[in-house]
Amino acid sequence: MGGLFWVIVVLNFPVPYVEELLYSTLARAGVRQGLISPKQLLDEVFESRGVIATLDLPNHLSTVSRWLPKAFTPEKLLYRHTLFPIYAPFVPEDRRQQCMNWMFGEAQGSVHLALGVAASRIKTPRRIRYCPACLAAQKAQHGEYFWLRAWQVAGIEACPEHGALIDTRLTRPATGRHQFIAASPEYCPMTRQLQGVPASAWISCQVQHLLDSPAQPSPSFAQWTRYYHHLAYRLGFNRGKAQIDYLSIRERVLQVWPTAWLVRYNLLPNGSDGSDSDWLRSIFRKHRKSFSYLQHIVVHQALLGDGWQIGDVLEDVCQYSEDHCRAKISVNATNHQHPSPDQTAWLGLLLSYSPKQAREAFPALYARLYRNHRGWLLEVNRLHSAPRLGNRMHRVDWHQRDLASLTILQQLSVFLNANNKGPRRSRACYLKMLHNPSTVEKNLHRMPLTSTFLSTHEESVAQYQIRRLQNAYAELRTLFDLPLRWRLLRKAKLSDERLTGSAKMYLDELLNIRYEIQRCSK
Repeated sequence: MGGLFWVIVVLNFPVPYVEELLYSTLARAGVRQGLISPKQLLDEVFESRGVIATLDLPNHLSTVSRWLPKAFTPEKLLYRHTLFPIYAPFVPEDRRQQCMNWMFGEAQGSVHLALGVAASRIKTPRRIRYCPACLAAQKAQHGEYFWLRAWQVAGIEACPEHGALIDTRLTRPATGRHQFIAASPEYCPMTRQLQGVPASAWISCQVQHLLDSPAQPSPSFAQWTRYYHHLAYRLGFNRGKAQIDYLSIRERVLQVWPTAWLVRYNLLPNGSDGSDSDWLRSIFRKHRKSFSYLQHIVVHQALLGDGWQIGDVLEDVCQYSEDHCRAKISVNATNHQHPSPDQTAWLGLLLSYSPKQAREAFPALYARLYRNHRGWLLEVNRLHSAPRLGNRMHRVDWHQRDLASLTILQQLSVFLNANNKGPRRSRACYLKMLHNPSTVEKNLHRMPLTSTFLSTHEESVAQYQIRRLQNAYAELRTLFDLPLRWRLLRKAKLSDERLTGSAKMYLDELLNIRYEIQRCSK
């Protein structure tokens, strides 16, 4: 009987439509199989009830691909039925490969962190969205509704053919973390659509190019850095040979993109204050982190106008070789016979100033030398730097710092122990409450009092679980005379699999006492 049921399930498993989210395919599978409980679908498809119904970047693609025809490999599901393609080209290649491996298996939230989605200034739409006219066409052609990928991309506010997208009442993330919800008239009423705005059309065009792109290696941060420098110089957004005219770039962005739209997506440039937090300045500087697809599109639409494609940009970025990007910029650090005027001026300053004082007093001169004569500058500064006054560790009164940290920790301990609830009082928990946790942690061998306190007061996992069971028991006693085991575990947010030996013994003793009370009452 079990084998027959498995065959029936395989035959009923739907094949993803073009541009359909894998989330939508799994939701339709539940509808076709007549599964009412979300956990039933997880059992049948994944053989696990812990899988999260993720809309944009799902996991377990290898498991899902086994239910589909051979053409639907895990990589095809990744690039044709998730939102991975809009993030992949903008992270380093090793990270792209790692995220692919995670999504093929079990990521446990790592993909959203590694791709920068969780911490991005571009927030995902709060609700699942749809286009009524597209749904009507789906119903006419296929006999059912399904969620399209582009509808759920931040920045796309309208369907290019029909008008503004409509919000459903389904939130992201969903209230039911394990429930795959299919598109249906219940959630997608046929509502009149407003006309879309040009900004959404620009985003939609470039995002569709990304979604249609095949799997390919991602450029490195160095390649992106070199590309943006050349882009600014090629379009005339520079002052001299070394500086980029950030103000002119900002003005162009504000001319092309509506201010309200930039504010809505947290992309309004900071202004002329030169702040390091200004993303528009950062994208034209040395890349130390990834930028989102929306930031790249905003810049290129403003500078290049209509007619450009994000695919051509990615090809241009990949043209810069790694060796060329790592090369130093126009220096001959060892040539002292013919120093440049800037080098001569810097040597004159070092007769009266220390390297640090000269840098603070003449930042523009220092910046030119750093760009054009970096090796020479570092060597000269090293020769003119003041000698260190002994070992820094010997200048710190570690005993006094040890006493001060101990006093703070003792006060924190009194505060934490006043409430039996709260997070685990681990060593890391105590350290994070100090003003300088990293310094203390690295120098605990010099701070015996603090180290002893942490060893004595840190709460083990077993102790933390017992405390949670105590709290759960106390709360349930207000509702039930004799709380059951499953209620205690649920209230404490624990399971038999995660319980430590000590916590399990404590729970058994607690239940034995309950049974003894029940027996005596009879």
